[in-house]
Amino acid sequence: MLETSEVLNASILIVDDQEVNVMLLKQMLRNAGYQRVTSTMDPRTVCPLHLEHRYDLILLDLQMPEMDGFQVMEGLKEIETAGYLPVLVITAQPGHKLRALQAGAKDFVSKPFDLIEVQTRIHNMLEVRLLYQKLDNYNKVLEQTVQERTAELRESEARFKSFTQLSSDWYWEQDPQGNFTNMSGPVFEMLGIDVDDLLGTSGNACGSWNAAEHALLKENIASRRPFLDFVYSRSNADGTIQYLQVSGEPMFDLASRFTGYRGIGMDVTERMRPGQQEVNFRRAVDMMDQGVCLVELASMRIIDANATAGSISGYSRQQLLALNLQQIAVGEDLAAAFNGLSMESMVQTQQLRRQDGSLLDVTTVWRKLPGAGPAIIAGVIKAPA
Repeated sequence: MLETSEVLNASILIVDDQEVNVMLLKQMLRNAGYQRVTSTMDPRTVCPLHLEHRYDLILLDLQMPEMDGFQVMEGLKEIETAGYLPVLVITAQPGHKLRALQAGAKDFVSKPFDLIEVQTRIHNMLEVRLLYQKLDNYNKVLEQTVQERTAELRESEARFKSFTQLSSDWYWEQDPQGNFTNMSGPVFEMLGIDVDDLLGTSGNACGSWNAAEHALLKENIASRRPFLDFVYSRSNADGTIQYLQVSGEPMFDLASRFTGYRGIGMDVTERMRPGQQEVNFRRAVDMMDQGVCLVELASMRIIDANATAGSISGYSRQQLLALNLQQIAVGEDLAAAFNGLSMESMVQTQQLRRQDGSLLDVTTVWRKLPGAGPAIIAGVIKAPA
């Protein structure tokens, strides 16, 4: 809505070759409170004046010597390229009213003047004109805001792309069905495939993957769990082993619907080679049918666990590393047993509280690990078949 002061502060130009008409309209407008009223009796000056001042309203007489009001409106059209002529025509000829509206005028008043009618039409036309200008200004601000936000988004995307390129070898996205929808980076060099060949697939045909490792990765994704620095391997045609490290997180829309996965990955083959024996041992431990975990005796904090321990408990390895034994029930009396009795090993049968809240009977063989430093105990967990 407009304030009254906005209407009264609008710029108005009176165009009439009769001085008495000009004086009458000026006095009427000033009495009504309008503050910016100017006039001209020469129609040839209207277009230059409007080009300079951009009047909110032009009161235009149609019948003038040398240049009539229709010719003036044709000149104004070249200035108002958007097609809106802020013109209210003044005419004593009824036949000119329709022609004036067809020429672009927005309204008309008849001579002799009815001052109440003239004031009402001027006020209404100024409201429309000023609201039109406000809308135009709003659209310009909105367009500028959209351009700025678009530029910010592009800059953010560029930073994100630069970050992913610096922190990883490729970026990937999957849809809810597990098919790759977006990948970037030197995928061809690492996997021997083309990005276009991978899009729309689950990636299962990309090489001879280690079955157990790949199954565990697929299990993490199927369970919609985030995973960090997961390492898995594939056998190349020349007999060499390639190691890839991948991190990912599930994506959800505003309605909390699962929309897929995204993450980063890199080739860590060179990094893995110096510790290949340790890597192979870790892989073997992860493939065991029994769960294995390491616990710091003083705090009962889980400091490592294999993949089977995660499967038995329902937790991921990362989640287990944030827990202690008391939180999952196994080993409630373990600290007292080892510290008080100085036992080197013990067998414990107890219920394990899984992540989903269910209880599972398990048997665990615990042993103290030799060595200096904080006491560490290792547990081999067996669940019923």
